[in-house]
Amino acid sequence: MTKHRSVVSQAGKLKLVEKSVEFRTASTRMSTGLQYNFVDALPSYLPASQAAADKKSTATMNGFNAHGDRPRDDHRVTFPNDFSPTPLPSDSMYHDGDREQWVYDSKRNVPTQHPWVEWGRIFYGDGITPRGKNWFGEYNMVRPEFYVYGDFRTGIGAGRNAGGRTDNFANRLNLDMDLQLTDGGRFHGFVGPLDDGGAFTRFERVAGDLRFRNEIDFTPVTGFYEGDLGPIIGGLTGQSSPFELPITIGLVPLLFQNGIWMEDAVTGAAFALPARHSKLLNWSNYDATFFAIFDQINSQAFGADENAAQAFGTAWFIDAYGGYIENGYAFVRDRNDPSRSYHNITASFTRRYFDRISNSVRVIVNAGQDGPRADRTADGTLLLVENSWITSAPLTFVPYANFFAGFGNPQSVARAGISGGILRNTGINFDTDGLNGFATLDPTGNNTAGGSVGVDLIGDDLDRQLLLEMTYLTPHGDGNPLVPKDQFALGSRYQFPISHRTLLRFDVMHGWRRGLDNVYGTRMEYRWKF
Repeated sequence: MTKHRSVVSQAGKLKLVEKSVEFRTASTRMSTGLQYNFVDALPSYLPASQAAADKKSTATMNGFNAHGDRPRDDHRVTFPNDFSPTPLPSDSMYHDGDREQWVYDSKRNVPTQHPWVEWGRIFYGDGITPRGKNWFGEYNMVRPEFYVYGDFRTGIGAGRNAGGRTDNFANRLNLDMDLQLTDGGRFHGFVGPLDDGGAFTRFERVAGDLRFRNEIDFTPVTGFYEGDLGPIIGGLTGQSSPFELPITIGLVPLLFQNGIWMEDAVTGAAFALPARHSKLLNWSNYDATFFAIFDQINSQAFGADENAAQAFGTAWFIDAYGGYIENGYAFVRDRNDPSRSYHNITASFTRRYFDRISNSVRVIVNAGQDGPRADRTADGTLLLVENSWITSAPLTFVPYANFFAGFGNPQSVARAGISGGILRNTGINFDTDGLNGFATLDPTGNNTAGGSVGVDLIGDDLDRQLLLEMTYLTPHGDGNPLVPKDQFALGSRYQFPISHRTLLRFDVMHGWRRGLDNVYGTRMEYRWKF
């Protein structure tokens, strides 16, 4: 037990008060009990009874009773003029130095991969951000930075897809370029210099011969500006942001509903109304995006002509009714042939049931084309039902069962060729690899129905993934020339990181297609992120 003195103010006077400090080394915990003579420091104008009451309350508040004894563990600490029990247990009055020190001793450097080019502010920097430059107003400071980042993928695959043999060694380089001036605005571009039109620079084996295919192309895939109009106006007018209005314009990548309804880079513009709510409709939160697409729509509805159509529409994201809602509407206009113009409508609802099933129901409807039914390229309905079972190990063991039914010829609003088909998210047996031309079953949903059942196994440290899946597909209605009879498939995917910047991925599948040649394949991929 050690003692030292401290200075306490008493109505303008100074008084030395003795403190006692107790070190409890047996339990490796240091606790301090500070015994102040508070009653002597109370103002003289307080009545004696009030001073005595405050003495009792103050002593009790500091972890001791009025006699200076430590209270029992079940003692409820009270505060002056407060008759409610404190929510803090008595142990909270003790200071555990070792526990506080552990927060800092347990820290370690986390390895991170920095961008290839990193000008200006460091991407994963530390310390306080320096004050920006007053170019656009003191409420919209400029902190210039320029990054070049992305990933390099190289893979070798062998097998047969719906188009024929696929034995190749292919390479893909994705480069993102990001110029950020303010915290709320940036210019962004993307280029894939090793691919052209969905084909990748590769060595391939054709009829026993090894051939090199040069697909080098530096044409930008995207190039756009995105920012928030509110901070821009606030900076120019010398005030805080008066509102929030995110905007984007240029060659913009638009992705809605996990890429099912739309996944393409298009020439156009969009703006959003974020973080709203509606008491009338009982919506706790919703966002609304409005877009106008003027060119470069990729869609099977217009063949290979990416300049044929325009689109104008909206997409809504709503938290309500115990779940999550996504709705969208687009009018897709053919520039030259009005009979191919059509309406594309979507709706989905996602929620959990019985704390055991996570379910999403999604529908896409295409309607409005006026030509002969045989010539209609976007006319039909697609129903998607996705389910996953919430097990006792929800992060590492995830069984799933996804089903679909397509009627007619349903289409996404816009879909880049390397994005795969509209059924890509239904299962890995519909999901191509975007590199080697890996085999899949028919992913169009054109007059077909079926589903995928599988299990997603994640490592205990979330450091590796194994997918096992089986798929069934059957034609109906007017039929689908790519699915004359039933089809089945088994597939698997395994991937794990080599380091914080690299990983290996392995895929294997075999598809039995009655009436057509079977499809199958194996592949291995190395990916380096930077």
